[in-house]
Amino acid sequence: MSQICTIDNTQTVTGIYPDTLPIGYVGQAYSTDITFVMPLDTLGYDFTNFNIFSVSLPVGLSWECNNQANGCNYNPQVSQLGCVNISGTPLLAGQYSVDVTVIADLTVIQGYPFTFQIFLEILPSNIQTTNDGFSMIGAAGCAPITVNFVNNNPGLLAYTWDFGNGNTSTVENPAPQVYSNPGEYVVQYEAFNNLAIIQVYTLTGLTINSMSNFGGGFPSYEDADAYFILKENGTSIYQSSIIGDTDPPVSWTTSILLNPLNTYVVEIWEADESFGEVLFGADDYMGNHTLNISGCNGCAAGTSTINYSILNQTIYPTPIVVSADTVRVYGYPPMPLINYNIASNVVSTTNLGYAYQWYLNESPINGATNAAHTVTQSGVYHVVAINQYGCVSFSDTVTGIYCLPNYTPAIILNANSELEIGNPMVDYTIQWYMNGSALPGENAQTLVTNNPGIYTVELIDSFGCMYSSNGFNVNLGTAEISAFDWSVYPNPANDFVTIEVNQNGLLNLVELVDLSGRVLRSDSWSNDSQVQLNVTDIPNGYYIIRLTAGAQKFTKQLIIN
Repeated sequence: MSQICTIDNTQTVTGIYPDTLPIGYVGQAYSTDITFVMPLDTLGYDFTNFNIFSVSLPVGLSWECNNQANGCNYNPQVSQLGCVNISGTPLLAGQYSVDVTVIADLTVIQGYPFTFQIFLEILPSNIQTTNDGFSMIGAAGCAPITVNFVNNNPGLLAYTWDFGNGNTSTVENPAPQVYSNPGEYVVQYEAFNNLAIIQVYTLTGLTINSMSNFGGGFPSYEDADAYFILKENGTSIYQSSIIGDTDPPVSWTTSILLNPLNTYVVEIWEADESFGEVLFGADDYMGNHTLNISGCNGCAAGTSTINYSILNQTIYPTPIVVSADTVRVYGYPPMPLINYNIASNVVSTTNLGYAYQWYLNESPINGATNAAHTVTQSGVYHVVAINQYGCVSFSDTVTGIYCLPNYTPAIILNANSELEIGNPMVDYTIQWYMNGSALPGENAQTLVTNNPGIYTVELIDSFGCMYSSNGFNVNLGTAEISAFDWSVYPNPANDFVTIEVNQNGLLNLVELVDLSGRVLRSDSWSNDSQVQLNVTDIPNGYYIIRLTAGAQKFTKQLIIN
């Protein structure tokens, strides 16, 4: 089995390493390792287990620990070191605080969560491609993109670039190019080490239109036997075939290369002897014509007239490197439209087959990568749709409101004989009431009671969710508010808890209450000095032991593990 991750054994101080992860790029494979150095104890209590519970990552990445078979549980008393591998292909650029949540168990308490934060930056796609001619940096991405070009053949005589976006260049190192619209753009490149331009002239054909004074006498009564000779600077370089017994016009197709710096003369002949017509004597010379490099129609050559054509071709330098590559520009998903179902407390968008990431108050929600998300916290929500290339579209925002269904403020009597909210919320306003009437200016977490009555407290969060406590009966009789000496042990407890008092004449009830105010155990108080409660089936956590003496209530905190 392959190794999941590599532990950095150089780290010895408790913590998580590194605190900043390597930069990643959209659309490019990513892999890195994190090393944990776990503490052995805190406040004199030994840690017995650490569970790597979750790692919140940008969409496209996932994590795996090196103790996966054991559910990512680690005993620091055996080894303080562990590691996690983060890998995948990130799809969404941004700066992320990666939350690593660890659940710790101590000898005195279990299930204590704490969170490490590591910084991770994902940059837009920066794909680099290369070939024999050139390299491209940023050759693929979401529109618009800017591509930088690197010439792989510097120092040659000339270059031509065609960037496929309507722009061209002849410089060695061209400027970056912008590609604004989705599509594929072919970039073409040529490099030259020779700039010579060659002009090629070719005699492609000659026609004798007419000729006279040939044959065995004058006027001649025989048919013509025409041919021509081409001379370069006085030297014969070509002689045509004889077209026998045919009077002009007669034509020849040729492919004779001409040097424009030389002189070419064409001689027109009528064959007798060379054609085997011995009765008519030797061949007859009709005359000559000096060729014009541009060609001629109806030009005189002695007693004949001729046409000829000369083809002029420009031969440009041949590149020593020819390359092509493709720039790919991607489009975006359509803008997601959010629907907020208040009844079910679900925000959703139509699933069009893209990847999705939900945000709460501008921060990505760990694991919220489906088209729908259940609102479990009030705040401002939006969703990002991400296509296969990492191109994103952002929705509008919607405010989701979630009022805690099981939360009831619990009023307790603190050590200063003040009423206090035993299970306060974060970011809320407070209003105390006596006998149903608001107490002006009483907006703190504690309340000093000066009058007997039924006291309640109301908490309102910033989104308007309102939570009201049960009534707390305050009787200011001297016996009921005097100091009360009592104890709870063991604390933390795991099977039975004992409540012991030094005076019990006023007590009539003992209760185990959770932080939402729900009563889990209740027992009448006898004349004994102690009562024992069975808590073996109570989940681990924080609770309140509440004693009732007439209208007076006394509380202490209890930890169950």
